[in-house]
Formats: sequence, C-alpha cells, structure tokens
Amino acid sequence: MDKRWLNLYDQDVPHSLEYPNITLPDILNRTAARTPDYPALTLNEIVITYSQLKIRVDALANALISFGVNKGDRIALLLPNSPTYVIAYYAIVKIGAVVVNLNVISQGEDLLRLLNHSDPKMVVTLDLFLKNVLEVAEQTSLDRILIHSVFGLEKESTLPGERIRLEIVNDLISGHSGQEGEQRCEPDDLAVLQYTSGVTGHPKAVMLTHRSIIDNLVQIDSWNPKPPTQSRSAICIIPFFHVFGMTVCMHLSIFRSYQMVLFPRFDWSSIIEILNSIKQYRPISFPAVPALWAALVSSSETDKYDLSSIEIASGGGSSLSEWIQEKYLRLTGKYISQAYGLSEASSTVFITPFRRPGISSSVGIPLPDTDVKIVDIETGEQELPVGETGEIIFKGPQMMKGYWQDEEKTSQTIRDGWLYTGDLGYMDDLGYFYLVDRKDDLMISSGYNVYPSEVERALIKHPQIKDVTVVGISDQLRGDAITAFIIPESDSFPKRQELISFCSNYLPDYKIPRFFKFRNELPKNKIGKPLRRLLKQELLTSRD
Repeated sequence: MDKRWLNLYDQDVPHSLEYPNITLPDILNRTAARTPDYPALTLNEIVITYSQLKIRVDALANALISFGVNKGDRIALLLPNSPTYVIAYYAIVKIGAVVVNLNVISQGEDLLRLLNHSDPKMVVTLDLFLKNVLEVAEQTSLDRILIHSVFGLEKESTLPGERIRLEIVNDLISGHSGQEGEQRCEPDDLAVLQYTSGVTGHPKAVMLTHRSIIDNLVQIDSWNPKPPTQSRSAICIIPFFHVFGMTVCMHLSIFRSYQMVLFPRFDWSSIIEILNSIKQYRPISFPAVPALWAALVSSSETDKYDLSSIEIASGGGSSLSEWIQEKYLRLTGKYISQAYGLSEASSTVFITPFRRPGISSSVGIPLPDTDVKIVDIETGEQELPVGETGEIIFKGPQMMKGYWQDEEKTSQTIRDGWLYTGDLGYMDDLGYFYLVDRKDDLMISSGYNVYPSEVERALIKHPQIKDVTVVGISDQLRGDAITAFIIPESDSFPKRQELISFCSNYLPDYKIPRFFKFRNELPKNKIGKPLRRLLKQELLTSRD
C-alpha cells in the first residue's frame, strides 16, 4: 500500500502508537487525580473543577444504579453543551450503560423514530425540551425522564400516564453519595449510539465502544505531543451530540486536562461572546464547523480581537472554503487545521499537520495506524492511482463496531476489514487527501448531514405538493443551501413561511429548505429517479 503521507508527519509524531487498555471513566478518574482543582467546565458564571465533576458523576451514577439501570441499558441524552451533559454522559458509561446521543432539535416523528430504534429506558433533557419528549413518550419504552430544570417548566407539564416518572437531575446528585461506586464498564463495551443518516436518509446508530473512542483520542493526542504554551482551555461550541464535538471537544479536553468553555448554542448574536471568550481564555484548542469559522472571519467585530491567541484552530464537519482559510490567514498569520472524520470513525480519520504550511483545500493526512485507500466507485475493489477520484475507505483502531440492529448495513459498510465511507476524494502526489463530493447526494447543512430523500419525504406530505426534488448547492455560511423544487397540486402555491412551518413538524431546523422553487415538471431519468445534477447546475447558472 502506498503510504506516502507518512513523509508529511511532523517530526515528533510517531507512525504507530501504543493504546491503553482503559475506559472513558478511567480518563476522568486519572485527570481528577492529577489536576483536582483545575477547572473542568465553565458556563457563564458556573465553574466546576475536575474533582467536583468526578463527585457529581459518581453521585448520578449511584442514582442510576438505584433506579435499576443495568449494564447495556440505553439512556438518551437530549441536551446542549452543558455541565449536565458531561456529568450524565460519564455517569451513564461508568455503570456500563450506553449513551444514546440525540440532537436537541429532534422532535415529533423524528424523535419518536430515534427513541423507538434505540429503545432507551430513560432520557436526560432540559425542561426546555420536555414538551417534545412528553409528546411522544407514551409511544416509547421510557420509564423515566431526568430533567435539568432551567425555568421550572416541568411544574407546568402534565405526564401522559402513570408509567413515566420525572426526576430532577440536581436533586438526584445532591441526594446520592458522591463516593466512587462500582465501575461496571470494560474497554470493549459499547459506550454510545451515535446517530448518522443512511444512504436513504433513514437514521443509523453507529456503535462506538470505549476502546474505539479512547484509541481515537490517543491518535489525535499524538498529533500535537508538545505541551501547551499557554492556558489549557478549549472553546466548546460544536455540540457534544455531534461526534466531532463529543470526541474532539469533550473527551479530548478531559483526556488532556483542559478547561471546557461551554457554549450551549451558536447564533449570530453569540459572535461577541465568543470573541470575548477567546480574548479571556486564549484557548489552546478551538474546533469549529465551517459555518462558524465563516461567521467569525466575516464579522465586522473580529478585527478588534486577536484571533492569533488561539493556539490550534481546527475545522471539521465539512471542507473549509478557501476564502475562509485566506481570511483567517490574513487575520492571524496561521492556518485553520482541517480534519475529516465521520461517526463511524469515532470522529477523526485525517488531520492536516499542525506544524507544516497548510494546503487550504486538503482535509489532511491519515492519523497514525490508519490505512486509507481510494477505490473505484462501481465495485469498491480496485485501488485507484494517485490523483484519481474514488471512494475513500479506511481501517484503523477508531473504527465503529457496527450499526445498531442492522447487520446488513454493517456488512455493506465494513468489508474485509475496510470501512467504506461513501465519500469521494483523492490523494495527491505528496500524500495529502482531498474531499471532492459525497455519494448519494449527501448535503452538509451547518455541519450536519442531510439527505435529500428525507427532506422530500417530509415535504410530499403537504397536501398542496404533488412532487418534489431537493438539492443543495455550496453556501458560504451554511455549507449547503438546501433548495426544494416543487410541482404543486394546483395553481395555488403554498407560501415559503407556510412550508418552513410545515417542515418543522417533521424535520430539525438544519434540514429545512431555505429556498423553494415551483415548476411544472422535474427532470428524471428513464426509471423515474430525479436528476439532481441538472437542478444543481440550474441553480449554479442562475447564481452566476
């Protein structure tokens, strides 16, 4: 196998690593013992040290045991980045249970489908999202809902029946011992079900073990073996329910004893707060999706702040546009280090070397002990020459165990030890890799995967829509601007806001189209499949 990328490794990065036989709770225990008084979590005025974090994790773990949670049981997290998320996650995995990582904007049919697929006994959520959970709870096997109460909204809620009980997370922590109890997990145990969309848009739950996540942390940690030259803090805006945020923000921070500066959400009004946090904490790490980097470098306020104080700026979720890299380079004299990964890889496969001049369009090179090939799209069996585009496949210790309750899809994705990513790319003469396109018309909206078919299934339910085809074209801020081409049932067209509101009953916000175009016919091939490329070309031509 051609591994010319090894010549691009920074001098102090090894080609192969030793991996510890430990679990996720072990890394928290180690860090709490080593730096007990160092801040682990910061959210507004809340500061929790590593020793305090460990005590709260142990208390909640003891509470879960008292409820009869057994090894292998699933518990869903429907939480933004918050101390409660970190505490609940580590409490769940400590007792051998499995985290079901859910996007906080899941609701209605989408949430019901995820809960019934993963079959959790409990869900941990904010009172802000309680209404969404209660609307579907009776159609699931949930027996408890654990609430982090912000506004006391649970007091206004009515339970759908006698089977489901509400518990307040802070009451459970204060009401149970913070003494370390039994740790029930082993390295090869399942730690998390991480949802990702399949080729048909139906969600799949990626099974990640303690070992696969730990091994990916060790790989990422080796990429920058030098100790921090400034404060040990990380700006954590990427949601922890996203695999990139979960591994690179939360787990890596605990692994390296960083202070997590938490942001529960991001919107344009957060720019000043983010810039002030960069000024205050001078973070060693700031991972962000391209949409956030685009917002930061485009803000008129950015020139007033020193972004060069970020020691390692990194991007993931989708490829960074060259204009973002160029603007960041002008502002800081540095490059944003790009990464490529997927849920099936516990997070990361490629990263650009930290101490080499960047190639703005490359997504980097494989991590240690990660083998990568570019193979033909038709059979997936022929390795392609350098520079030729094909499907990216890889194997390494960070690979998933498989898909939850889906042996067929697992066997299609993992073949002869290689994981077929479904992404198209190529390797250049030096060994840098590039992401070119995505199979099956995958769109990336605000850093998240969106498939046209799932959006189309929601829109076609509208009584005024006869047919619909959805495509995405490159957008500087969102990644892909989702556009729906619609054939209406009659000459009466539904209004844009009506369609957005209708979609919100079935889809989270990032999957809802921003543009709607009406026409009398849609291009399709002879067997009736939509010709999306023609619609994309139409949009690109009209843009020009």
